[in-house]
Amino acid sequence: MNYYVSKTELNLVDGKLIGTETILTKPDKKSVIMEGKRRYSLIGIENLHAVKYVKKRYNKLLREQNKRRKENPLTVSDIAIMTEQAKELDSENSNV
Repeated sequence: MNYYVSKTELNLVDGKLIGTETILTKPDKKSVIMEGKRRYSLIGIENLHAVKYVKKRYNKLLREQNKRRKENPLTVSDIAIMTEQAKELDSENSNV
């Protein structure tokens, strides 16, 4: 049977409890996954779980995870705002 390591996070947003599960490894044998989980916990990652691989659930989580990672493209107006902010910070720092 295959397993994978995932991390769960709970956040309170606008009074609602939102849970997200992030996949950290590819499916593999249980012994390999338990070693990976041990190593992740040694570097300080918390809320780790070894989960049985169910193809449908795994792929659904992976799609959701990819949607969260996508970024909005940077526009010219965003760059203009950042430039103004940088000029303001520079003028404040030069007066000090």
